[in-house]
Amino acid sequence: MDYTELSEEKKIEVLKTLENELEEAQEESSEWENKAKKVKADFENYKKKQDERKEKWQRDAKESLAEEMIEVIDNLERAILSANEDSALLQGVKMVADQLFEKLEQEGLERIDAEGEEFDPQLHKAVEKKEDGKKVLEEKRKGYMFGDRVLRESEVVVGEENES
Repeated sequence: MDYTELSEEKKIEVLKTLENELEEAQEESSEWENKAKKVKADFENYKKKQDERKEKWQRDAKESLAEEMIEVIDNLERAILSANEDSALLQGVKMVADQLFEKLEQEGLERIDAEGEEFDPQLHKAVEKKEDGKKVLEEKRKGYMFGDRVLRESEVVVGEENES
């Protein structure tokens, strides 16, 4: 269309129409931009939740494995205690036990300190009591934690320390 041949009135009318179309296009563009921002934010939130789920799953899997390996550690320690001689086999079993615990410790497993500590019912299970007192005199079976969760309480003898 040749706009030079239009009257001033028609030119103003065409200009207003074009301004309206531009304004509508800008509004539509703004709407699409807002939708894109929302989709991006939703995707970022989704990604963050998936990462959190993955971390929780990994932490739960490590904790479960550590809990199962406690029995293996117990058996290795029993084998070490029952050995009478200082043989190469005994040294090998000690090395395996230490290596296993070290690997589990790197993943978050830790032993609960018991002997000589104040009795804590959250961490210790009294299996025997000697006299009155709240000191752990002896540890019968080791306890373990994973992070802030107790996997197994230490089984302990509780009493009062005799100062002889």
